[in-house]
Amino acid sequence: MLRRVIREPLLHFLIAGVLIFAVYDAFDDDASESSPNAIVIGDAEMQFLRAQFEKLWGRSPVDSEMAPLVKEFIREEVLYREGVAMGLDQDDVIVRRRIGQKMEFLIGDLAVPSEPDDETLAKYLEANPDKYREPPRLTFTHVYFNVDRRGEKARTDAEAALAQLGEQERAPEIGDRFALSVDYAGDTAREVDQSFGTGFGEQLLEAPIGEWFGPVESAYGLHLVRVLGRSEPRLPDFDELRGRLSTDYSFETRQAANALALERLTERYQIVFDGSWSPPAPQLARSKASLGGGAQSAWSRTSISTCTRATASSTSITRRSRRSKST
Repeated sequence: MLRRVIREPLLHFLIAGVLIFAVYDAFDDDASESSPNAIVIGDAEMQFLRAQFEKLWGRSPVDSEMAPLVKEFIREEVLYREGVAMGLDQDDVIVRRRIGQKMEFLIGDLAVPSEPDDETLAKYLEANPDKYREPPRLTFTHVYFNVDRRGEKARTDAEAALAQLGEQERAPEIGDRFALSVDYAGDTAREVDQSFGTGFGEQLLEAPIGEWFGPVESAYGLHLVRVLGRSEPRLPDFDELRGRLSTDYSFETRQAANALALERLTERYQIVFDGSWSPPAPQLARSKASLGGGAQSAWSRTSISTCTRATASSTSITRRSRRSKST
């Protein structure tokens, strides 16, 4: 009788069911964490919330402040998941742009260059001297003539004063009161332009040293100017530039690495213009180069020819398919 009961298939089914239920109950917590509907708040999430609080308030949150942070985290996660489930992330320009930016940041984090040595920096300086050459610096004084107050006589008065100045080092009293300084020392032409207007500094670079000349027009009126000194362009010593060279070299190296990474990612895709318009090859090359930053030559060597061929091929296929549909 007992053997008969043991051999009963129904008993086997019941025992198997009990075992399955026991195993499921034992691992129920782990299963809930792996469920797609589970919102897991572990140590990493709590650390993230604390870091966000510290960044905002400049201090660590106390225990009573953590509950609202967790509640907001859950609220945001629920809304995010429901929005994704409804497809709200599709065809959204802002979401698309934000994801692209995050991908750029990710690529940038992976392309951290090593610290360059002095030999590398010296070669970089040798290849880019104009970037670090200091421009000439100007020392000058001037006499101002207010066009608004003097009208058409301003230029005549300035020319008459020029004939009287002779060897005087400075003579602000023979002109009008100027809102800014009368004497300037050690300014670059660009800095002079910021005070007087575009082009004023360039005229001083070509002026004779120690002689009055003018009238020179500015954003304020007319000026007689005497250039007292003008330094020659100067390339600072390597030691003076080491810090700046290291920063610039590391930045350009990272930019080049980012451009190369983007180029390799783009090579995975076929660019298809499925319409009546497609850009000529040179224009496509320029647009490709803009994607890769400074990697225009790299784009020209590789991706452009591929994309151009793909474009021509896809265009012909598209036209054939349209002709077939029309027939």
